[in-house]
Amino acid sequence: MAGNYRFAMDQKDIVRLLTTSVGSFIQDRLINQEERTQHKEQCAERLAAEDGSNDKDSEFRYSDQAVLANLDWGIEALEEAINTSNMETKLARLDYAEKMLQVCAMLDSDQQTAGVPNFYLSAWAHLNLSYLWKLRNNVHNSVLHILEMFSIDPFFSRIDFAPELWKELFLPQMSSIVGWYSEARHRLVTEAIPDSSDLSLTADMDQFFNESLIFTMRPDQVEKLQQLEQLYGDSLDENTRMFAKYYKDCMNSDSSTRTKVIPMLPIAEPPATPLHEFSRSIPDYVKFGPVLPKSAGFSAVLKSKSNMRGPSRMNATSMPSQDLDESLVWDPQGDMLEENEYESGYEPVDDYINSGNPNSASPSGAKMIKDEESELKEHVNPIFSPIDSPKTRSPKISSPKLDLQNLSPKTDVHGRKEPKSLLRLLSSRISHSPVPTSSPSSPQLSKDYSISSADSDGELEKQKSSTRNSSRPRCMSYENVNIVLLENSPCNESDEGSQSCNSLPCSEKMTSRSRPPKDFVCPITGQIFNDPVTLETGQTYERKAIQEWLKRGNTTCPITRQPLCSNSLPKTNYVLKRLITSWKEQYPDLAQEFSYSETPKHSFGSSPLKDMTFASSPSRTFNFHIHNNTDDHINQRRKRFTQATNATSPTSVISQASVETIINGLKPYVTCLCTSENLQECETAVLAIARSWKESKGDPGVHAYLSKPTIINGFAEILSASLNRDVLRTSVYILSELMIADESVGDVLTSVDSDFDCLAALLKNGLGEAAVLIYQLRPAFAQLSAHEFIPSLVQLVLNKTEEFDELQFVMEPKDAAIEMLEQILMGGDKKSRSITALSLISANGIPALIKCLDRVEVRRSIVSILLCCMHADKSCKTLIAKRIELSHVLDLFHDGNDSVRGICINFLSELVLLNRRTFSNQILQVIRDEGAFSTMHTFLVYLQMAPMEQQPATASLLLQLDLLVEPRKMSMYREEAVEALIEALRRKDFPNSQMMALDALLSLTGRFTFSGKSYTEALLLKIAGFDQPYNALMKPERLSKPESEMVESMEEEEQAACSWEKRVAFVLCNHEKGSIFKALEECLKSNSLEMAKSCLVIAAWLTHMLSTLPDTGVRGTARRSLLDEFINVLQSSRNLEEKILTALALKTFISDPVALEELGKYAKCIYGTLRKLKKYSAVVTDIQKALMNLSSVNATELWHCNELTELDSSTNGEVLSLIHVKGRVLSSHSDGTIKMWDSGKRVLRLIQEVREHTKAVTCLYVPSSGDKLYSGSLDKTIRVWSIKPEEIHCLQVHNVKEAVHELAANAEIACFVSPATGVKAYNWSGAIKHINFNKHVKSLVMTGDKLYCGCSGYSIQDVDLGNLTSTTFYAGTKKLLGKQTIHSLHMHNGLLFAGGSSVDGTAGKVFSISSKTAVGSFTTGIDIQHLAVNSDFIFTATKCGTIDVWLKERVTRVASVKANNSGGGHAKITCLVADNDVGMLFAGSSDGKIQAWALE
Repeated sequence: MAGNYRFAMDQKDIVRLLTTSVGSFIQDRLINQEERTQHKEQCAERLAAEDGSNDKDSEFRYSDQAVLANLDWGIEALEEAINTSNMETKLARLDYAEKMLQVCAMLDSDQQTAGVPNFYLSAWAHLNLSYLWKLRNNVHNSVLHILEMFSIDPFFSRIDFAPELWKELFLPQMSSIVGWYSEARHRLVTEAIPDSSDLSLTADMDQFFNESLIFTMRPDQVEKLQQLEQLYGDSLDENTRMFAKYYKDCMNSDSSTRTKVIPMLPIAEPPATPLHEFSRSIPDYVKFGPVLPKSAGFSAVLKSKSNMRGPSRMNATSMPSQDLDESLVWDPQGDMLEENEYESGYEPVDDYINSGNPNSASPSGAKMIKDEESELKEHVNPIFSPIDSPKTRSPKISSPKLDLQNLSPKTDVHGRKEPKSLLRLLSSRISHSPVPTSSPSSPQLSKDYSISSADSDGELEKQKSSTRNSSRPRCMSYENVNIVLLENSPCNESDEGSQSCNSLPCSEKMTSRSRPPKDFVCPITGQIFNDPVTLETGQTYERKAIQEWLKRGNTTCPITRQPLCSNSLPKTNYVLKRLITSWKEQYPDLAQEFSYSETPKHSFGSSPLKDMTFASSPSRTFNFHIHNNTDDHINQRRKRFTQATNATSPTSVISQASVETIINGLKPYVTCLCTSENLQECETAVLAIARSWKESKGDPGVHAYLSKPTIINGFAEILSASLNRDVLRTSVYILSELMIADESVGDVLTSVDSDFDCLAALLKNGLGEAAVLIYQLRPAFAQLSAHEFIPSLVQLVLNKTEEFDELQFVMEPKDAAIEMLEQILMGGDKKSRSITALSLISANGIPALIKCLDRVEVRRSIVSILLCCMHADKSCKTLIAKRIELSHVLDLFHDGNDSVRGICINFLSELVLLNRRTFSNQILQVIRDEGAFSTMHTFLVYLQMAPMEQQPATASLLLQLDLLVEPRKMSMYREEAVEALIEALRRKDFPNSQMMALDALLSLTGRFTFSGKSYTEALLLKIAGFDQPYNALMKPERLSKPESEMVESMEEEEQAACSWEKRVAFVLCNHEKGSIFKALEECLKSNSLEMAKSCLVIAAWLTHMLSTLPDTGVRGTARRSLLDEFINVLQSSRNLEEKILTALALKTFISDPVALEELGKYAKCIYGTLRKLKKYSAVVTDIQKALMNLSSVNATELWHCNELTELDSSTNGEVLSLIHVKGRVLSSHSDGTIKMWDSGKRVLRLIQEVREHTKAVTCLYVPSSGDKLYSGSLDKTIRVWSIKPEEIHCLQVHNVKEAVHELAANAEIACFVSPATGVKAYNWSGAIKHINFNKHVKSLVMTGDKLYCGCSGYSIQDVDLGNLTSTTFYAGTKKLLGKQTIHSLHMHNGLLFAGGSSVDGTAGKVFSISSKTAVGSFTTGIDIQHLAVNSDFIFTATKCGTIDVWLKERVTRVASVKANNSGGGHAKITCLVADNDVGMLFAGSSDGKIQAWALE
């Protein structure tokens, strides 16, 4: 039946209503930036209000604050997206905002985060997510987020987030509930109003319902009214959730089909059925139910959610005095909040009133809050009853003394304060109504009232100056409670001898503290923070004060003097503000009077010494930073004197008379110190002065007396003259103590250079205490570096700390030494820092510093020093990694400010870059597991708020921690880390950030040498076949390790390294479908050569790793992003290594058909470069083959020939033979001359010319070994030559008794062709054997123990050189007409190339030696006279001077070259040779010329 149920408004109408209403609401919010800003401030005010479930000293976890930060960042990113007009930026900020807001949206509603209920944070996040989806033009998702907001937190949604939308969507459905509530409330009010029988149901109750009426109500009536308010609010919440779920079902239901059940309209049922119909025009005071003011926080709602409802708090008849403050309390900020609510456009909320005695009433705008607990009722007598007449007196307080412990709110056995709920009593209209006059039925209103508020100085002064006799008010302030008591109240009456409630000032009764915590006071203004902001240096200031500081042109922190990176101030420190708010409400008088009080009040007999020494042991307060620099100790000690100077109380540390006595006692010793020439007397005076100084406990008068320049100079002279260690230590101690409060003492000491030199000498001679004084003097880097302090300071760090030392210095000498070491290391330029760090390492300072990491005060300095040492000598990382306790570093990170965290991140990032992958993983595991908090979550939070320059290192470290386990499907840490790295790569305007990101990515590969250098690039070159850089880099590594150790660990380490590489590459490549390749594409276009080179290494590594990873679809992204850039590098780069890296990356693409086809488009422009790279990299051959096999590639376009030179050697006759060997060209001529030419620079340069043959040199031959040259001549001799770079030298002459026409030889045998048939074999000992196969031989080629002969009859004979027998290798087709002959043979890479007469359109063949089969043929109708072959092409020459170029892979003719014939005759090509290395072709002609071409 549910499916067939019909109602007036169908589903489509409801969806349309929701879409229209929510869309209009969000559109208005998006347009009105001021309203959004105001709304955010109001919500933030509620967050800043005190949470009743936490006491004032609670400290929240860092991760909890991070959740709040995520919400804030998400809202900020959303605002940036709203305000920007750049669509790319808008989409990026929306994506980031969604990630941040989802963190809060998915919180558990039943829990709390940093004291804030999760349902509030989640609802606020959903509201902003609805804005986000509206900006994406997805109204459907926007509506769903709005409904989810109402479902999660209906209470705050209708009073804070979207009250107008709730009125439009939900209030019309609540008519029955509103009717029931109005009727019940009307009934209760009419019971309390005399003569109310004539009032109608719709009468405006606000004109009767005021504070006077509240005091006339009976306790049972008040309790009923309270229960009614609570039940009404619960009903609104429950039904809002019900209708929100119904609306969501409507939005998600598929209205186009009838298979899915249409949701049924729910019915809002009231707790009881109303007796009368209720008007649709609902009065203001019943619209939203109980309204919670911003300053009330979340206490009431949390109380309601946990169903902790206690007895009525309005029953003042039986209420004890200590419970009065918790039942009816003044809200000191009522007026301010009410004004804010009106300005923000919310509906008027009900006011709350405070209870006083019968003669007091609240001012307009004040609000009344009730507490839920009543456990103290039986302990104390009640003060008064609100139903008494003004003249009725209440019983006295039973206790004669005021119990301070009971003034604080009631706590449970666990020490947790119970939250306060609230009771709505007044509508907003009464807040501005005139104070009613007294009537018989209402209490008399007192005109003399007081408001205790930290912001109301004028009213406080009015309170102080009010009359003392009859109506002097006294303000007792507890937490969130202020009660006004009048002198005529029963509290003034006391038994004889008993102390009256007015006997002590309010501030003395309230607390024994004399001043607020120091962390609550701005160091600039000296007043309590109102809007605290924490700078990047860790110092907190009042916003207005630091703004004024910056406006004056200052760029440093006022306290630390560290430079500020940005002039824009951070957000308010809400955690500190909440603590201050809590403290103000507990101590209102102290908060008011602090700025005007200079003399501390020591109430209740507190010792003044506690106040005098509070600086030495400050109380801990929750903040985002700690003061761990040793400067803080000095500053705190200085505050001791400052405070003592301001103290004028007679209870000061010592009386003035005592001071004068001490000074008078000091005068003889001071005179002796300044005037005596007896060293022993002066030393005795120093010890006496020290004793008096201790007795004075640092009194300002004594300090001022001893700070005179003459006395300071006296101590300085003692330091230079005395040899007594105790005297020297005492002198240093006194000077150090005097410098704490008066920096002019240091000026006196530094005015003479010899004083500093004296202190330096004392330190070097073993007086460690001198380091304290030197550090306090703040010497310049030049002074410190000039004295070579490093060995002395390291020794001081190594020394054991002396226990039970009577001289308590402001800081330990060991701490001062560490601070000085840092100052020396951090000063100077990069070179000097490196030299200093190496000096520290050689002095064995690293182990000593590591042992001191347990000293919290200098922990930051130690980490900074160790980081500097690792930068100077990366090999020391292993030593540090083996000895350090990383928990200390992690604690420093957790407790430090942003600057300290940055140092820790840099340190840890550098530490894990070790040469052993297994050890690196162990260190990463320790980092992951150590520490009191979740290290990964803490790093994630820091990554989100870290400065730009720290993000790459943090992201890299976080990603490495996440990759310790196999990559899971989804990891928040991994996603955020990779996204941060990619975001840094995209920052074109910040090249430093891009370089840091590239360095971080390179470090992720995990390939490092022992010296700390990355060898990723060298390894990639080695994979590509170019070994030289890798061998040069790893040679020192092999020498530094024993061979056995290296062999044992190499296999395990290589496996671990390969596994790590695959994990890293998989994560980086698959993030956001390969978005990293797009970022690398932009970096490759950079004008910075350094950046482009680093980016090329990363891109080549990732692309190469793609071939080892499973295909997840990102190869297409890599191809689209990087292919064009790789081609550009291959063409434009002049660096051989860059080209080889590019070739390695391109090899990955040839396995992808789509990528190979696209690569084929560039074949023409890159083929020449690839041919040149072939001799350096083996992967180039694979690319060439793949390109040649593409049908789309025109092979003729892959070759280009340029003539380089033409040399005329006609004076020596014809050029009969050419041969190329080791960058040299050897030519033989018909007059018996042999010439050597240099072809290295593509220009033939004659080196040598020899003429030892008497007739024409017909042939030259160089075997594969390349060590000898053999020449054959018509003078019937064979000569053997040695080949040197600049000459050839004849070694042997062999007379073979026949003219030599062709020759092939090696060290064992020489085979030559004579005019007769067959071939002759000569064994170098004079024996000649004729191998006759009845064919004329035209060409020879020798390989191993085989000789191949090209013969007449178109055949090839195979001669076995071992037994000198012949067989037929190939027999061609014989023709009746013409002579068919094999004119030329050439052997190359296992292939035999034969060229000769053209038979049936084929002038030659290519044979496989192994299979003795033809694998190709030269299809041409012209005879081939000569052959030359290189790695890519085959060159064939004809008689007419034409040279054809054939593609070697497919034996396809691609081009032709015409030899010049400048003489105009009929010269023919006589010889041909190709250079396989540099791509050159040489041809000799019958007219004595040599031509050279460059093959491009």
